Amino acid sequence: MKKLLLLLILFFFSIQSYANSCPDGSDPVRSISEDGTYFVFSCQSNTDMNKNTQASGGVLAQNKSIFVSDKDFSDFLNLPVEDRISSCGYSGFSPNWQVINKDLAPRIKGYNSKMDNDHIVEGHYSRDVHLKYLEASTFAMVSGDKTLKERLFDKLYYWASKDALSETMQCYFATGPFDLAPACEGEWSDPDGQDIAPIKDATVAVETVMSLNYLYKLYYAGYKPEDDRHKVILGWFESFYPRIKASGDFYFGNSVGWHFPNISIKHSLNQDYKSLIENMVRGLDKSSYSDGSMKDRTTRGNRALWYHSNALGEAFIILEIARIADVEIPPTLEKKLLKAAELFNDAFLDHSVIEPWAKKRVRSQASNGRQEFNSNLDSVSFYSSWMQIFQFRYPEHRTAQWLNQELTSKASSLKSNQVTGVPLGCISKALADSSPESKEKREKKLKKTASDLSIYEFDGMNFNLSVKKIDFIETFPFILERDEKYLQPYQLHKSMIKGKLVSADSQNSRFETLVFKYANDVEQKLVINIDNPSLRPFMSHTSPLPKKCGSDVMEWGWLSFISKTNDQRSAKKQQCIFDYFEDSKDENVKELFVNILGATSSILSYLEKNVEP
Repeated sequence: MKKLLLLLILFFFSIQSYANSCPDGSDPVRSISEDGTYFVFSCQSNTDMNKNTQASGGVLAQNKSIFVSDKDFSDFLNLPVEDRISSCGYSGFSPNWQVINKDLAPRIKGYNSKMDNDHIVEGHYSRDVHLKYLEASTFAMVSGDKTLKERLFDKLYYWASKDALSETMQCYFATGPFDLAPACEGEWSDPDGQDIAPIKDATVAVETVMSLNYLYKLYYAGYKPEDDRHKVILGWFESFYPRIKASGDFYFGNSVGWHFPNISIKHSLNQDYKSLIENMVRGLDKSSYSDGSMKDRTTRGNRALWYHSNALGEAFIILEIARIADVEIPPTLEKKLLKAAELFNDAFLDHSVIEPWAKKRVRSQASNGRQEFNSNLDSVSFYSSWMQIFQFRYPEHRTAQWLNQELTSKASSLKSNQVTGVPLGCISKALADSSPESKEKREKKLKKTASDLSIYEFDGMNFNLSVKKIDFIETFPFILERDEKYLQPYQLHKSMIKGKLVSADSQNSRFETLVFKYANDVEQKLVINIDNPSLRPFMSHTSPLPKKCGSDVMEWGWLSFISKTNDQRSAKKQQCIFDYFEDSKDENVKELFVNILGATSSILSYLEKNVEP
């Protein structure tokens, strides 16, 4: 009886909740379910709602997206394709269909408050699918590949037709007697965050669908406008609108207290959303402090740097939204955010810098002077596009120049933004790189770098290897690796090769090992595995070499040799490796390295000429 009573109460609440849950404030249409056992409440489609939703004096939907202006997006698309590919790090890229085709799950279920139990969460793989889809969509924009765009659009339609993620528990409600379901309360009831938290499942599902919505509005909405697939996709998006909590007070997280999705919905309906943006800006101003810290972010113990970075991500996106909507940004706010960026810069280099705030340990574990944060900025993904936005808007700031030096073309922040869907990092970086000032600085920097590199000659565009040439002579034919388990997307012509390295004076040495050509159109890079008897001299250098030249120069027993590149970071790293072995007292490894480096072009040519059709 108690269970029955509870079900009746929840049923009553669900009716009340859904009865006023349409984003435009109208009552949903009630109908009977297919099996006749319950009521179904649904909102009007965008088409129907747009009939009477013209705003009176507010911000209208003049741009496709709330996150990037039509002008900036047009300027981006009008850049030469090769420039977009270079700026966004898409040389040699190919979409990871193996992951994308796993498809979004019916539901997400099982996260704990800390979200560190991925391995047992039902549907968790959807986050990887979502990320790879965003990366592929960015590549479609960058490359202008129409075939790829069609395939990705159809994939979005497929997910919509399956109502992907819709079985995830609903925790938030747009309107009704409560905005949070009672069953979803109690997040972080365990101080270590190991309590099961349905609210995390709900948030991941909603943010995933909404980010696809944001991307759709910018990039897919105008594609084949008469195609019926659009109706299915829009219907899927709209089915999630009742799951979005109405935005109220400002706070960091949950898309800035649900401001992003609520603004986007009003933008879609051509309704006034300027007041929401003004509220965000005011809230951001109050939550950003003159010392560079951010409310309830910089104080998060061992995760303070991570949360601080996320807050910067939301903050600079808010500024972009405000600029597009012509909402005034207080000069004092910008000053505080510049200080916050400097704090991130300094704290990344020295974790003790953030300790005065981190030690307060708000909803977190103790830091003890050590932050749980990526050691490589390239691998920072969540809300990390602020790093490119910052370079675009404040190119002369010391943090912008530091970010420009630290980030490479491999940066995750260039490929996608998991919350906005719109690749703000890629667009901002490409626009920043296209300015005359940036081009001039880049050319000067390249010339300066070229003068410091003894193993390369610079032709104005590329660094070309200038060491003594060595020939690779085959002694046994190779067979290409085809097994997907052992062949990564970035590996071309991977095989065990056997031969000898022959110099101009006819001296030769045995060379046989597993090799591949790195999949990069603008870089000729040979990667070899040193775990082979003929390469044994390298083994004693697996520790000291990375200490001098970077942790990635000899990962998992692989060593790179670059004969041509337009990336000065790659050229500098190769020079560092050369200098290391040149200064080594180990004559055997010095000679071996120089011979392989000199033979790099020959080996790459050999691999490419002998590829099976």
